[in-house]
Amino acid sequence: MTDITCDVCMDLLPLVQDGIASEDSKVLVEEHIKNCSACAKLYDVKAVPVVNSEKLFMKFKRKAQAFFAILIMFGLFFGLGLTDGREMFYNSLIMPVIGVLGYIVFRWKALYVLPALMLVMHIMIFVLNLIRRVEYWDFYSLVMWTVIYGIFVIVGVVIAGLLHFAFRKESGYEK
Repeated sequence: MTDITCDVCMDLLPLVQDGIASEDSKVLVEEHIKNCSACAKLYDVKAVPVVNSEKLFMKFKRKAQAFFAILIMFGLFFGLGLTDGREMFYNSLIMPVIGVLGYIVFRWKALYVLPALMLVMHIMIFVLNLIRRVEYWDFYSLVMWTVIYGIFVIVGVVIAGLLHFAFRKESGYEK
């Protein structure tokens, strides 16, 4: 057999340890290890443990969903806070974005989770305004604005869902 240098052996060593090297490469490395104690020490050292990518991905996904959930809460409070002022028409932009974020976190459940969450938050703001004796709306206008903003949120969820459907990878298509 042909003898290889230590540099070539070190290049092939990770491939041999992972089991993806060809038979000829395995033979060359094993022959070299019999004669070279320095390379034999490196061969005996265990390779870096393989990271469980699925577990790492799920951890990242949970953190991202928590971040988006916080953004949803902040966006809803911010948007509902704008309802009393002249900036309330910014909600026509804010609420669909909240719908998109809701789709990222809840998928299609966002169609009913976000409007329900919005109603609860609107009622909380209504009760806090009653306690503070600040100008407040009657309950019917509160429900009306919740329905209007809920429609904007649902539009955002539907847009995000359709974009997700349009750009997903097709698993059965192999040409």
